[in-house]
Amino acid sequence: MKNLIAELILISLLTAVVLLGIHEYSSSPSYTPVVERTEQVMGTYASITICDRNTTRANLALDAAFEEIKRIDTLMSLYNESSEVAALNRNGMNWTPLSSDTIYVLTKAGYYSRLSNGSFDITCNPLVQLWMVKVREEHRMPTPDEIKEASELVGYEHLIINEELSRARFDKEGMSITLGGIAKGYAVDRACEILLEAGIKHALVNIGGDMRAVGDKNGAPWEVALQNPRNKAEFILLLELENESVATSGDYERYFFLKDRIHHIINPKTGHSADECMSVTVITPRCIDADALATAVFVLGPEEGKALLDERGLKGLIIASDKRLIKSEAFR
Repeated sequence: MKNLIAELILISLLTAVVLLGIHEYSSSPSYTPVVERTEQVMGTYASITICDRNTTRANLALDAAFEEIKRIDTLMSLYNESSEVAALNRNGMNWTPLSSDTIYVLTKAGYYSRLSNGSFDITCNPLVQLWMVKVREEHRMPTPDEIKEASELVGYEHLIINEELSRARFDKEGMSITLGGIAKGYAVDRACEILLEAGIKHALVNIGGDMRAVGDKNGAPWEVALQNPRNKAEFILLLELENESVATSGDYERYFFLKDRIHHIINPKTGHSADECMSVTVITPRCIDADALATAVFVLGPEEGKALLDERGLKGLIIASDKRLIKSEAFR
C-alpha cells in the first residue's frame, strides 16, 4: 500500500513538473504560436502564415487579409463579368471609371512595359486568348493571319489612363487586357499592408507562388523552396526572405503540347510563347514589382533579362531553356 501511495505521489509530482514546464514554455518570450490558413482565390490557392503571441488578433487579421485579397479579385478578375477589368475590356474606346486600386495597377503595368521595351504588356490578352483558348480547344496551330490579327490588338501605348479622373480606355477597338502577370503581386502587398495595420509583425503571404515576408519567423528568415521547373518534386535551392517579396514566372503552370510546349507567357513581339527561359525568379521589396519583373525578364530572355536586373540592382535567378542557371549580380 505504501509503495502504491509513493508511486501516486511521484506521478503527481512529475505531472506538476510537466505542466509547469508547458506553462513556462508557452509564456516564454521565445515561444510564438503560428496561425495559418489557406483558401482558393484568384484562380489559385492563397495561404497566409502568421507568428503572433495573440492568436485572437492573428485570426482576426487573417479574416481581414483574405477579405482584401477577395476584394482585389473582384476588381481585377478577367473572368468575372462584374469586375472593372471586364468592364474596361467591354467598353473598349469608351471611358471606364475605375477604382484607385485598378488605376494604380494599370499605371504600374505601364511603367514596366516601358522599362522592358514592351516585353511586359497587359494588352497581350488577344494573343493569350488565341493560344490558350482557341488553339488549345481546336488542337491546331494558328495561321499567320490569326497571329497577325491578334498582334495588331496588342500595344500598351494604346491603353489610355486618366489618373486625375480615375478612368481608362483604349484608343483602338477590339483591345483587351489581362492582369494575370501583376494582380496577384498587388493582392499580396495589400494583404501584407492589412496585416501590418492590424499589428502583425511576422507573417508570410503566398498567392499562387507570389510571396511576401513580413519580418522573420521566430528569429530566422522565412524559407521558400524554389521548384525545379521540370520536376515539381524537386527543389533547386532554398531562398531566405525577411521583409522581401519573391515571384516566379514559368512555362510549367499553364501549358499544353502541340508540336512544342505552348504556355501562357506570350512574347508580344513574336506573337508566340516566349521560349528562351523555363523560369525566372525575382526578389524585390514589394511583390507587385517582383511579379511584373519576373514576367518581363522571362520574355526578354536570359541575356537581356539579366541585364535589366543588373541595371536595377535586383536579385534574380533565370533558368534558361537550355537548363543554364543564370544569377543576377545582386543575387550572387
